[in-house]
Amino acid sequence: MKILEEKYPLGSLHGQKTNGRYIDGTLHENISILAKNIVKDMTYLGIISSSTLEVGTGKSVFAQQLCEAYLEGVNKKHGFNLELTMNNIVFRPKDIIKRSFDVPRYSVIICDEWEDANYWSELGTTLRQFFRKCRQLNLFILVIIPNFFQLPMSYAISRSVFFIDVRFSGEFDRGYFSFYNFSKKKRLYLKGKKQQDYGIIQPNFTGRFADGYVVNKEEYLKSKMQDLQNQEELEKKPITPRQIISRFFVSVHEHFKGGKKVSVAELSQALGFTQRTGYRMIKEGEQINKEIAEKKISENVDFDESPPNINYLKGEGENNGDNPSTKGGIVNE
Repeated sequence: MKILEEKYPLGSLHGQKTNGRYIDGTLHENISILAKNIVKDMTYLGIISSSTLEVGTGKSVFAQQLCEAYLEGVNKKHGFNLELTMNNIVFRPKDIIKRSFDVPRYSVIICDEWEDANYWSELGTTLRQFFRKCRQLNLFILVIIPNFFQLPMSYAISRSVFFIDVRFSGEFDRGYFSFYNFSKKKRLYLKGKKQQDYGIIQPNFTGRFADGYVVNKEEYLKSKMQDLQNQEELEKKPITPRQIISRFFVSVHEHFKGGKKVSVAELSQALGFTQRTGYRMIKEGEQINKEIAEKKISENVDFDESPPNINYLKGEGENNGDNPSTKGGIVNE
């Protein structure tokens, strides 16, 4: 089906044969359910990953098109004027919370895929903080990750409303996806995690999507590259002598905790520091130790949270065993 016919007249998109941007009809139906109900004090988390190669399958393009369709639904159903811009896209999990307060209520944030040594621990920490601090903002958070099975269990099962596998088909052909609703993604995660097997549970339905970014492609790629360069600069910075002293101060203080109690004031005096400097070193040293420890955290940390027994979002495969819809849709019909 086609949406946004006025925004995309014939000739404005590559391969276009009629006005509008193509979107799979069943996918649009599900996204419309979310758009309709967001005003019921809801907050959504959606997950996108790939069962084929972890990069290059078109996840970012698909995510932008999905969010554009979602915002169109919110605008039509509730009379808003929301749009997808670069302000709705972040490249690091830690930026989700700050950006949440910069975008309008009922809007979207795409956390685009990027992976470094701290990615998974940072993502888990950020999502916990987001649901504590920002749930009342009623946003739709769409997270693009390298591997669905590496997501902490709480968010894979009970926090997210859907999982979409954006994958290659044939000889590295882009434009294919598989949709798993709440109950399907739970079964996929629990049954497929051990062997990293995406094929163990069939999706609710499969579909196609066309090429084409929603935001300006050059601006998007430039921002993504700038983020990479900024992170590389941070990683190059060596640990300073003061940071070494701070870590040593924390280690000595921790050592005495189990035996004779030594206060920060006493330790500071013994080492020739003021008490104020001692407390500051404790704070700095603990932060450095935390950052180092996060790099060693297992990527498969699960949070102890039991999922609710609910099932929502539609799909043709839901009441037909595990056989998905095999319709492909016609790109740019």
